[in-house]
Amino acid sequence: MKYTGLVFVFITLAACGNNQAAIPVEEGETNDEVAFEVAKNYFYKNDLDVLPASPKITSEEAFNKFFGMATTMGENGKPTPIDFTKQFVLAIVLPVTDYDTEITPEKVEEKDNVLLYTYKVKTGEKQSYSIQPISIIILDKKYENKEVVLVNGQETTYFPAIDRFLVNEFGKQYAEGEHCVPIHSIVTVDERKPEDILVWGDFWVFNYNLVGDTLKCVSGGSHPGLMHIRQTEKGFEVTSFDQVEDGSRFLPSAKKIFGKKFKAFQTINSDEKAREKLRAEGLLKYVKEHGLSATMYQDYGWPAKKLQ
Repeated sequence: MKYTGLVFVFITLAACGNNQAAIPVEEGETNDEVAFEVAKNYFYKNDLDVLPASPKITSEEAFNKFFGMATTMGENGKPTPIDFTKQFVLAIVLPVTDYDTEITPEKVEEKDNVLLYTYKVKTGEKQSYSIQPISIIILDKKYENKEVVLVNGQETTYFPAIDRFLVNEFGKQYAEGEHCVPIHSIVTVDERKPEDILVWGDFWVFNYNLVGDTLKCVSGGSHPGLMHIRQTEKGFEVTSFDQVEDGSRFLPSAKKIFGKKFKAFQTINSDEKAREKLRAEGLLKYVKEHGLSATMYQDYGWPAKKLQ
């Protein structure tokens, strides 16, 4: 079901545009942890309007293009020395935000020709000023040629794969907006087969423009159905989607796809108050994760509502 300029209530979301993945460890297999040092007292140069294309930086020249030294008073005020003849760095840079944001490196593991870099991002309270969250870790140069896979806690599941699918397959079908927001309300899942994980749900995608401090909905729609997802060595991917049809075929196709889960699907869609609450929570999360200045959101023809 597609809607342009008209928005119906909907459910939870995760951010678009994730480029991270998770590589599972087979039973009885272990990954070797790689030692690293956290580099302190550096800042991302604020005259740059793009983020680094890759977290891996292997030369002093490339590093100095993005980062400057932030020397402060005291014993620990000097920037951590980096010797690019013997070392290289992995740098996480997030968009500018006025929310207190902390990036915490957890571990780096070696698996064949891949380095798995696991980190967490914690978002706190809104501040009266903006920051550019960064995290830099230093590794031995002997690992420099290995592929780097970023592993965020949210990326160890198949939900980012669902989000990518919604954005790529459905988001572009609607009138374009500045921000694409995928949403999913999950009815149930069957994870017994890694090669065919089954996820039944009501899936939405909406495009927004940021006007002043308000996210204004441009277009979007609902795509209920069954997603087939495969787990691979590099993460998860949606292989196919059994979508509920429109019009007179909606009920018969929904009953066929959801089967015994059809009543659960109907229950989810009947609680508008709960759906609107989850929608607002999801939009607030999106705003925080993307460093947006939005404090309100608005559907076409309706008063703006506060993000809280």
